[in-house]
Amino acid sequence: MAREGRSARTRQQRLARRRQETRGYDEGGGRKPFYRQTWFKPVVAIGVLGIIAGLVGGSLPLLMGNDPVGPGGAGGVDPIVRRAPADPNAGLDVGAVEKPQFDAAPALALTDGVDYRAVLELETGTVEIDLFEDVAPVHVNNFVFLARQGFFDGLTFHRVIENFVAQGGDPTATGTGGAGYVLPDEAPAPDGALTLGGAGVIAMARSAAGASSSQFFITLSPQGQLDGLDFTAFGVVTAGLDLVQGIRLRDPQEIPAPPPGARIVAVTIQE
Repeated sequence: MAREGRSARTRQQRLARRRQETRGYDEGGGRKPFYRQTWFKPVVAIGVLGIIAGLVGGSLPLLMGNDPVGPGGAGGVDPIVRRAPADPNAGLDVGAVEKPQFDAAPALALTDGVDYRAVLELETGTVEIDLFEDVAPVHVNNFVFLARQGFFDGLTFHRVIENFVAQGGDPTATGTGGAGYVLPDEAPAPDGALTLGGAGVIAMARSAAGASSSQFFITLSPQGQLDGLDFTAFGVVTAGLDLVQGIRLRDPQEIPAPPPGARIVAVTIQE
């Protein structure tokens, strides 16, 4: 049901709240001043773009999934894909879980006026996420659909990079799996209402084909340099950020494969 008082909010008020919610939390949970969340002023952004690329070049591909073709195309193998040995389970990682596949993205089925929240039950505790249904309805609808299908239950955080992101939602645990479809892109929110410039922001992974159907990542620290790269932030952690930041590190590219990542016990949706 709708939360008390929500009907009185205007869209502009909600957008303003979303902007504040995704503009950064320090590790203690307090908001940082806006000027500390802006890495580069427009007048110098172009000049330092090469430096940014060098700094994050080894991390950005980690957000890709669902497609073995690298970001450069032309048949290049994405460096995030760990080549499995030739055995009956080739293409799967040690954390793989069998999940259903769907022919297409779910039809939009969110109820107007309802505030959606996701609860991630981890082995270490519970994480609460406020979903931004008012500014990213396509992504929220997709996440709600898969959660209610039990798709995320039992999956692992197959890639967790220190001070970057925790990535999960892949049934193969390799970074190439999904729910069987490519999620349609969503128009950017007005006025920069959603940003990855804060810790605890959730967004879908991407590949050369587009947004992943099921792979998502949660920022472990502000990642504002990813804004403008077609990632759609669609929620923010409101409780349990310390648990997300405490998820054990894991790189599925390692050979031999590391132990399975931290497991998601269940994801439930609250209204």
